[in-house]
Amino acid sequence: MLTYNLHTHTKRCNHATGDDREYVEAAIRAGMKTLGFSDHCPQFFPVKDYYSYFRMLPEQAQEYSESVRALQKEYKSDIDILLGFETEYYPQTFDAFYDFVRPLHLDYLIMGQHFVGNEYDEGSYYAAIEGKKEDYLSQYVRQVKEGLRKGVFTYLAHPDIVWYSGDPGYYTLKMTELCLFARERDIPLEFNLLGYLNGRSYPTPAFWDIVARVGNKVVIGYDAHSPEALLQSDAAQHCLGLLAAKGITPVSIEEITLRNEKL
Repeated sequence: MLTYNLHTHTKRCNHATGDDREYVEAAIRAGMKTLGFSDHCPQFFPVKDYYSYFRMLPEQAQEYSESVRALQKEYKSDIDILLGFETEYYPQTFDAFYDFVRPLHLDYLIMGQHFVGNEYDEGSYYAAIEGKKEDYLSQYVRQVKEGLRKGVFTYLAHPDIVWYSGDPGYYTLKMTELCLFARERDIPLEFNLLGYLNGRSYPTPAFWDIVARVGNKVVIGYDAHSPEALLQSDAAQHCLGLLAAKGITPVSIEEITLRNEKL
């Protein structure tokens, strides 16, 4: 049984459902000891004609923080509740993003690199679109490494989100590079339960073979977009079995570096 989940969204991101309290109560019913909220963080694009509405607006962040902190106090005898965000690393917006989140005194951040580039600009692309070749994979790995160097991310969500259709040998080369980089910095990699349940291009078996060989720390993230998602114990157990078959055991919450001093 999984005793924690750090990848939980809220309806503020416009593609999740349920109230914050419902997520907490579902996590308790599932036997979890720790629930981390990590909704999609606002971004600050330097253009007026673009905003990605799969994330909350900046003006919603304070209310989000206050809601999670209130539940943290209310349920403190039942479950440990943490406040975080999931965000991409965009070189052109990182400083504005970081200046915005620091006053919220977050417990953690997770990186979920859905786009490569800066999302709004020419040449950016959604990582999970089929047909990407060597140049795109190289760019994805380079940008993720650059973001992880900032030292603010607790773990890397769905690290295998990039949908690659090129030479398998090149995939092994670049993803081994990424896994070695994460291991050297003690950054866990997430096996994404939502991707597994929805039959997405990730989790990618070839990637997890690399993880097993490199010896990375691993977490399972529910990537919950509804309270009911936290009750998928059978699916979670099956994923544990898939990882165990590769010799991978997800780490405990105590083995994850939370409450980053840079936040």
